[in-house]
Amino acid sequence: GRHCDTPMFFDQGINFQSRDPKILVDLHKMTEGHLDASIMVAYLKQEGRDDASLLAATKKADRILDEIEEMVAKSPDFIAIAKTPDDLYHNKREGRKSIMLGIENGYAIGKGLSNVERFRRRGVVYMTLCHNGDNDVCDSAKGNTEHGGVSQFGEKVIQEMNRVGMMVDLSHASEKSFYDAIDISSMPIVCSHSSSRALCDHPRDLTDDQLRRLAQSGGVAQVTFYDGFLRKEGGASIVDAINHLNHMVDVMGVEHVGIGTDFDGDGGVPGVASASELINFTRRLLAERYSKHDIELIWGSNFLRVMRQ
Repeated sequence: GRHCDTPMFFDQGINFQSRDPKILVDLHKMTEGHLDASIMVAYLKQEGRDDASLLAATKKADRILDEIEEMVAKSPDFIAIAKTPDDLYHNKREGRKSIMLGIENGYAIGKGLSNVERFRRRGVVYMTLCHNGDNDVCDSAKGNTEHGGVSQFGEKVIQEMNRVGMMVDLSHASEKSFYDAIDISSMPIVCSHSSSRALCDHPRDLTDDQLRRLAQSGGVAQVTFYDGFLRKEGGASIVDAINHLNHMVDVMGVEHVGIGTDFDGDGGVPGVASASELINFTRRLLAERYSKHDIELIWGSNFLRVMRQ
């Protein structure tokens, strides 16, 4: 289960160790839903791009990552930070859950290319290049096509991410940014939480052409449980999430599809309303006649394959 925004609730004094009603992902809910690992992101709203604002953005990202580490450190017997796929499996053998670190919005690095390597050394496994609004890296699906795709600086950022082993995540990117980034990146890219535009015509969802191109480049798109990306008119449920996943598998093959819940970032629909209900999704996959091997791919192996590369 990739991509959750639980750190957005840190300022509300959440308790990850107890069954906290304010959040959709905590230790109890992960256990009930049989979720071994989740990627928690340092999410940054797109704000000003003057030097002072950029500096503040980088500071904020570091602070959120610190807070995730502090939260995990309170339960060393039950959970640990994982920086690599091997760490995940090691933690699982030892009976621990894993949290991986991500960054949502390339705004976090400001104009400092050296921040990419620094964040990777901190354990950040992927960075979503933009959020809602163009930044210095690329144009967003909700932007003003400022650069006409990926900027010159963004090209350097992607190459540096390839070099240090940080996955390029293109959820939230404009279509042009998406194709540019695939061309620039020497590694497969991911879309950590995006669904199918053929089933729900929203600019945050991926067209069949995008899905095919992503698969050709070895990447992975993860269906997200966000109501507005599953059904244009709203009122989505687990059935819609399965329909999106099936369509993405039909277009790309099962080796290129995953699940990115977006829990605590407004993700969650009836049937998979929190981490505690994720086992329901597995039951649905079994009912759809997916093999055990396919389910393993969908529930993380595909994403971890790209991470290993």
